Amino acid sequence: MRRFPEIQNIGFDELVPASQLAAFQARRHADPLRPFGSHGPPAWEAGVVPNENASFYCLAVAGMARGSQSYVPLGLNYCALAPTMMYDRDAGAANYAPVTIGGKTSLGVAIPVYRTGTPPTTVAARRRAFVGWLGELLVPNVVLERALEGHPNIAVKFGFSSPAAHFAFYSGHTQAGASSDTLVVHRTASAGATWILHTYTPVASGSLFGNPNALYRLVGGLLLTLLATSLILVLGTGRRRALAMVAAKTAELAFQATHDPLTRLPNRALVQDRATQLIAGRTRAGGMTGALFIDIDGFKEVNDTMGHAAGDELLRTVADRLQATVREQDTVGRLSGDEFVVLFEHNPDESCETLAERINEAVREPILVSGEPVLVTASIGIACGRYGTADELLRDADLALYQAKGQGKDRHAVFSASAEQAPVTA
Repeated sequence: MRRFPEIQNIGFDELVPASQLAAFQARRHADPLRPFGSHGPPAWEAGVVPNENASFYCLAVAGMARGSQSYVPLGLNYCALAPTMMYDRDAGAANYAPVTIGGKTSLGVAIPVYRTGTPPTTVAARRRAFVGWLGELLVPNVVLERALEGHPNIAVKFGFSSPAAHFAFYSGHTQAGASSDTLVVHRTASAGATWILHTYTPVASGSLFGNPNALYRLVGGLLLTLLATSLILVLGTGRRRALAMVAAKTAELAFQATHDPLTRLPNRALVQDRATQLIAGRTRAGGMTGALFIDIDGFKEVNDTMGHAAGDELLRTVADRLQATVREQDTVGRLSGDEFVVLFEHNPDESCETLAERINEAVREPILVSGEPVLVTASIGIACGRYGTADELLRDADLALYQAKGQGKDRHAVFSASAEQAPVTA
């Protein structure tokens, strides 16, 4: 949104058959969209709009809006409003049309997207490879105003004409008796619609260099080319820009789904996955796997006496210290509250407790919280050995943590990988 000020709304729509509508809506309720950013409120749909029976629907599965005025209702059926979208899917062509929301008209862009990246060569192949539509709401005035900067005597009109509607976007001030030039920017074959660009410049008279109006005429012609190029660039690169924005948003959402928002460490789901991969790799290499469950002693007191903001600051500092203490290939994750985990490859020449001792020492160092030094310690449960599953490894580390806490604070306990041995403390 910061890089492309002309964009008001961007989203991705899927083709949903009527038989799958209920399942689609259930998934949306379970994982709602957040059109105003990852920390914004979820968007809840009241139902499909317009509320009519159809054999299929075109519904949003992802999207962002610049503000409430450009937000499009989640359950809006775009196929009912723009029937040409199905034609565009088969033709492999982008569609441009005026869209009015809240009394303001913008330029709507709908771009069919295919698994092959580019549209396949036949209609049948395009239907098989079709994924959905990327949609954008653009403000043409932003592009027009930028093109006119430094040219106060020139005006432009970007107009849309079809059998059903006529719209126009203006920028600049037209003088009486101005001369105009016209260029067709885009034609939509399926709807008989045309986008036309008009430029207006003062009337030229006399020689080019003897009359300043002649220079305005020349500048106007050059500006027409520049403006047309700018608009065509915006329209023609819509697919690439939209794909780049969606890719960036997808990467952001993927990170949020697998990382703790406070410390940005891997969350429980990613820790489980990393543990599974670690065990598989160590099993092939004939090595052992280790896990530390870490609980911060004294965190509750900090949270209760100094407030949640101070508690969050403490947890971020502890997370940084843990990452600075372990090796680059080790995984540090936050499971919940003040509970962290470390996954590591065990070196037979080194005790399983060596890393836990280094962490105990690192956590003991005073931590500045709201400008005040705070002392906390760590209780650590250790599981180390040859494990078959991530669940077994994490379970044993968790059990060892309970024993460490039962023995007192600022210590660690080791759980034996053998079922016949009880946990021992150190």
